[in-house]
Amino acid sequence: MMSQNKKVFAIIPSAGSGTRFSSNVPKQYFKINNETIIEKTLNHFIKLKEIEKIVIPISPEDKYILDLEIVKNERIQVINGGATRAESVLEGLKQIDSGSAVIVHDAVRPFVSPDLILNLINNFENENEDALIYGIPVYEALKKINLENLSVKSSVDRNEFYLAQTPQICLTDFLRDSLEACLKDNFIPGDESEAIERAGGEVRFLPGERSNIKITVTEDIPEERIGNGFDSHRFKDGDGLMIGGFKVPFGFSFDAHSDGDIVLHAIIDSMLGSLGLGDIGVHFPNTEEWKNASGKKLYKLTDEMIKEKGYSIKQLDIIVILEEPKLTPHRDEIINSLTKITGLSEANIGFKAKTSEKMGFIGKNEGAACLVVTKLNK
Repeated sequence: MMSQNKKVFAIIPSAGSGTRFSSNVPKQYFKINNETIIEKTLNHFIKLKEIEKIVIPISPEDKYILDLEIVKNERIQVINGGATRAESVLEGLKQIDSGSAVIVHDAVRPFVSPDLILNLINNFENENEDALIYGIPVYEALKKINLENLSVKSSVDRNEFYLAQTPQICLTDFLRDSLEACLKDNFIPGDESEAIERAGGEVRFLPGERSNIKITVTEDIPEERIGNGFDSHRFKDGDGLMIGGFKVPFGFSFDAHSDGDIVLHAIIDSMLGSLGLGDIGVHFPNTEEWKNASGKKLYKLTDEMIKEKGYSIKQLDIIVILEEPKLTPHRDEIINSLTKITGLSEANIGFKAKTSEKMGFIGKNEGAACLVVTKLNK
């Protein structure tokens, strides 16, 4: 654990032009859902009171950053960077107290979370190591190739390799000396930890998150689709209602061709709708093939469909409308069931139950309905 008296600063290099990114603006100023990439990144750092100051080295030709409201924050300092990342970080280090710790993070990794940054700070053992970084395993096959004709020289054991990520934390003075040594030798390090390794420093890594990607090309921008779903069923005599894969005890069941799970059926409807694939009735009609089919089975088949299109489910917002039974006592069980079925965390499943204030067939306790909004990412 880092010494409690150590101040922590952050440097977010933003002087690159992003030549591999097809856009009329540098990629850090490309907007995702009406917010620039660098704004998304900075918002995560601003939330942490543990960080004293955030220094942003930019290109002297940058004409975008001063238009951003976020850089008016008193903890953010914008400076001119250098021709390379190493030079930009060195310029940033000039604005930071000697003897402190510094986090360096790519401006174009906007999906880092405050928890990931805080975890780095809390786990940095500055007395025993010179840098702490994040890394993720390599899952694809690795090949060493001939750059002239792209022929394969040999296969490489991927188990020996990890992909390094930012944020990375180290001590300011050691990083400064390491980067200056690189520049003196005309060596361009791939990241700050490589400079520290080259200087003989001890670098340790923590397991990173695959969602913390560095946006390099336009294909790295996540494509989102939103879908709405609806389902309703009358009641019939029975022993419980299927709600999100969980059977809620009740004196009735749903009168349906399948198991009548209004939550899973509405989710399926929204998933299909988000990709323009019709509705649940198109794919699972009232035929003998789907008679008494479980909502879980239909969800699995639908999930396979959207994955074939390159998408995956990321978030659910669910409203169940019924008079009885009350779902509050079973809320945790329903959400737990949905996490197992969808693979989503509880934080990404909104679940609410409402009444219809005694209006209509639901108000007469003759049935129930469900509305769902689903977000898919590519």
